[in-house]
Amino acid sequence: MDIRLVKNDELQQAVQLADDVFRKPGQSSMGTSFPFLFAPGLSHSYGAFVDGRLVSFMGLVPFVIHVGDARLNVFSMGAVCTHPDYRGQGIAGQMLDRCKQHAEEAGASLLFISGDRSLYTRVHCYPFGLTEHFTLDAEGAVRLKAAASALQAGDIPLQLRPFQAADVFALHAAAATREVAYEQSVTDLGRMIDAEAYASCMKLEHQTLVAAHGTGSVDSFAVIAAPGRSADSKPPTVIEFAGPAAHVGSLLAEAVERLNLEQLKIPVSWHEQQLLGLLLEAAVPYETKANNGTVYVVNPQRVLEQAFPVADKDHKQVFAITSLEEGSYTVKAGDTSIEVNPAELVSLLFDPLSPHKPLLPDWSTIPLPHTSGLNYI
Repeated sequence: MDIRLVKNDELQQAVQLADDVFRKPGQSSMGTSFPFLFAPGLSHSYGAFVDGRLVSFMGLVPFVIHVGDARLNVFSMGAVCTHPDYRGQGIAGQMLDRCKQHAEEAGASLLFISGDRSLYTRVHCYPFGLTEHFTLDAEGAVRLKAAASALQAGDIPLQLRPFQAADVFALHAAAATREVAYEQSVTDLGRMIDAEAYASCMKLEHQTLVAAHGTGSVDSFAVIAAPGRSADSKPPTVIEFAGPAAHVGSLLAEAVERLNLEQLKIPVSWHEQQLLGLLLEAAVPYETKANNGTVYVVNPQRVLEQAFPVADKDHKQVFAITSLEEGSYTVKAGDTSIEVNPAELVSLLFDPLSPHKPLLPDWSTIPLPHTSGLNYI
């Protein structure tokens, strides 16, 4: 058994294995839906080979997440699959160890994993963050449209329409205004909208709507995973959005009406306070969950160094995390320190409702984008 990085000329084997495991007739190939994983280039993905044949694959893609002026270097893991003849042999666990080592050597602070199986949770990969999952139906869309319109009173009326190829620079500019988001080039953005990564897993298809003032430039967008050709798709959901909250609210209400949706799932991370307020004002029902998948903290102190760089003058307190021999951590903020286990550390870092947060003065929860967006792996 040879476990190593997958080479470009072996990627087609990876696509075939992933399609055999994850795809059913009528679904797009994993190679089409996940270009960052399977397109030729500098590969970070690992494979297990027997006599040159790929029998197990673990996809790994590097991303940079913007949190204000800070930059988090992260990896996302997905498309993890093993040929049926080689399951139950501990191969995936060995590959996961190699991926963790790869992330550490690359200087990453976090490893996001699209799954939550015991393969991950037993080796310190934990649910993380806090996301409100709203369910918008036709009646709620009417209330949301009214609430959004009230915030735009006196403004030039919005033009809501489908995305066109010529909008790509304006779309990129709108995406770049977000305080918390994956770094996305203009080329990346168009490529990911076309790829339909997360949507394809739910047998849905992207419908992208944009908002502009009159004939002016687009300043907002919403990517919707909506029913398409498949008869057994999952409920439609919002994949990604950007722009002023009132404009995004208008787009979401428009999507329900224009696409004739019985309901639309809208995941909104805890830091998106203006959009959260608008949806609550419109009495859209919701339930609170974690972010998608699990996260492994590659290097706790590196998380702090990347999330709160020296140039960040707003954080006067000195944050520090020290690993203890028994597997727990000491977390220090100013003159106060507490001891936490690995799961509690993840909660403290990314959950604004962590029970340990009140114990540390001026502790700042790190916001993260929803991981089931366009950058889903």
